[in-house]
Amino acid sequence: MKFSRIIAVSVLAAMLATMAPQGPASADGAASTRNILLGGAAAALIIINHNKQVHAKYAQDAATQASLASQRDDARSAYLAEKKAYDNEVALVADLTREVAYQHDQVTQLQRQVAAMQPRGVSGHPSNFVAQTTLVKPTSVGGEQQVAVTSYGWGQI
Repeated sequence: MKFSRIIAVSVLAAMLATMAPQGPASADGAASTRNILLGGAAAALIIINHNKQVHAKYAQDAATQASLASQRDDARSAYLAEKKAYDNEVALVADLTREVAYQHDQVTQLQRQVAAMQPRGVSGHPSNFVAQTTLVKPTSVGGEQQVAVTSYGWGQI
């Protein structure tokens, strides 16, 4: 409350001072020149401060643009690195595909060689290397004991 009273009193005093009668103005050349020089200096100071603020804003905008360009360049270089890695993976997959095709050809060729070595069955198809045999083991009392009915091997024993 005390602060607002001080403000109110100072505003009232200022209004009364403007209504007080004024003395005649002296128009000597020195005061006029001084006022012109002070006014020009004040105007120059205001212009300089304004220009500083404008140039600071331009510098900030330029820094922001540079930062965005840097981020864009970083994103571009990251994209290019990923694209190169992808291209390398594509080349690797192509090489592996050729290797698998070569290995498949080799396996097919070996299967044909094995099929050519197999004896033919009744219908012309290769038998599965299963020979029907009956192995007989002599016993100690002079008889025979059957050991196996089917043998998995390369033919008849």
